[in-house]
Amino acid sequence: MSTPNGRPNLVDRFFIRMSRPENLARILRWAWFISLVMLVLGYIIIYTKIRHMIPI
Repeated sequence: MSTPNGRPNLVDRFFIRMSRPENLARILRWAWFISLVMLVLGYIIIYTKIRHMIPI
């Protein structure tokens, strides 16, 4: 959509700006980092729950 004077509105400009390759790369990098942190936290939670069952 665009405004009556032919310019894209604020939401359209936001998505146009976010779809640039450098911004997509930044988003992908942060998504990868967040997923890695969630994976590590999951392993830590699982380890703390089953720690007493592991024979040492």
